[in-house]
Amino acid sequence: MNFEKICQDIKKLKIQGAENVSNAAIQALELTAKKSRAKNTILFILELDRAKLKLFTLRPTEPQLRNYLDYILREVKNNADDKTITQLKKFTITLIQKILKDKKQSFKQLGINGAKLIKNNQVIFTHCHSTNVINILKTAKKKITVHNTETRPLFQGRKTAKDLSHLKIPVKHFVDSAARIAIKDSDIAIFGADAITDTKVFNKVGTEMLAIIAKTRRVPVYIATSLWSYDPDQKIVEERSPKEIWKNPPKGVEIQNFAFEKIPFKLIKGIITEKGILKPKKFVKLAKKLHIS
Repeated sequence: MNFEKICQDIKKLKIQGAENVSNAAIQALELTAKKSRAKNTILFILELDRAKLKLFTLRPTEPQLRNYLDYILREVKNNADDKTITQLKKFTITLIQKILKDKKQSFKQLGINGAKLIKNNQVIFTHCHSTNVINILKTAKKKITVHNTETRPLFQGRKTAKDLSHLKIPVKHFVDSAARIAIKDSDIAIFGADAITDTKVFNKVGTEMLAIIAKTRRVPVYIATSLWSYDPDQKIVEERSPKEIWKNPPKGVEIQNFAFEKIPFKLIKGIITEKGILKPKKFVKLAKKLHIS
C-alpha cells in the first residue's frame, strides 16, 4: 500500500467508517515520514504538512482524520527544535505507532463499554455501517437479533449485514422505506457517527428520521464513537455525486444526494465512547479536554 493508493481508497469510499478512515490516514502519514528524503527538519515538516492537507481534502466530514493528523503535526513541530532530521523522523514514526496502538485499545474499550447495554434476546436496530457498532455487537456475546437497513445509495447496510453474518449474529435486513417496521420491534438503536458538534451528531443521511421514529416508539437511541470525533466547527453536509443514485436520469430530473445529516442531542440517550457511556453534553465537555480542538 502506498500513499496515493490510500488516498484513492478513502476518496472512493473503498475505506469506510470514521475509525477505518482515520486509521488509513494516520498510516498514510507514517508512510510519508518513512519515505521522506528531506535533508532538514524544516523540509520534513513541510512534507508532512502537504500530506496532511491532501488527506484533509478527501473526506471533509471526518473530524477523526483531521484531529489525529493535527495532533501528530503539533507534536512533531513542538519537538523539532532540538532534534536532527534523523531524530525527528524517528520521533514521528514512534509517535504514530504509539497513537495507532492506543487507538486500537480505545476501540476495544469502546466495544466493552457498549456491550454493557446489550441484553440477551434483545433486538438491536442500526443503520449504515459502523465498525464501532459491529465491535459492540461482537463484544456483547449475547443471544441477539439485529435489524438493519440497506442504506441507499451505496448499500453500506449490506456491509453491516455481511459482517454480522460472518460473526454468526442473526440479521434481518430491511429496505430503507421499511425502517419504521424494523424499529418498532427493536429494543435499542445504536448508530455510528462521523462527527459530533456542541449540539448535534452528524451521521449517514436518514439517521435523524430513524431517531425520530425510535423516539415515537420509545426505543432508546445511542451513538457509538470516539471522543476524537468531536468537531465544534463542523457545518458541512456533504452532497455526493448524483450518479450514485441514478446514472442516467431523464432530462429535467435533478438528483440530490446528501450523504449526511444532523441529529439533535434531544433525540439521543447516550454516546458510547472509550471513556464510558456519556450524555451528549458530557461528551462535549470531555472531548474539549483532549488535545483535539
